[in-house]
Amino acid sequence: MRYGVLGPLAVWDAEGRPVRVPEAKVRALLANLLVHGGRPVPADRLIEDLWASSPPGGSTNTLQTKISQLRRVLGREQVVREPAGYRLLLADDVVDALRFQKLAERARAHREPTVRADLFADALALWRGPAYADVAESLFVRGEIDRLEELRLGVVEDHAEVRLALGEHTALAACSTGAGSC
Repeated sequence: MRYGVLGPLAVWDAEGRPVRVPEAKVRALLANLLVHGGRPVPADRLIEDLWASSPPGGSTNTLQTKISQLRRVLGREQVVREPAGYRLLLADDVVDALRFQKLAERARAHREPTVRADLFADALALWRGPAYADVAESLFVRGEIDRLEELRLGVVEDHAEVRLALGEHTALAACSTGAGSC
């Protein structure tokens, strides 16, 4: 599975086909597990994050139902229960936000301006809209959205600087007016 958080929450299978995650609470649960980057999240924390100040009666059972629904979509082995809580098993580079960060780091470390520009462009191309767009109103995701947006703005600035250094003034000006492809 691959996960997209740089825009509306998205899931793709190994062949790149979209995987539908039904129901808003199940999507919010997945987003919460993704925000924690594969670290365990206590059940009490998940309940508080998903239902805020109005948890349902039998909230532990309701959470377990949502976990089961998520496991049916992703595969039982992808969402595990540990003593510290639930966690999503994440391999390297399966979340677009992590790929974005790695591409930005590679670009900043590279000496060749053309390669740097291409790597920055590849990183920015991963964005499909505002981060965690469909769960952005949830408090548990606000800090991560702010962090990712700050990183994105830094990459936009670095990309613009390297393009200016490459003499792409006209193309860059067209981007800022919306008249060109960036």
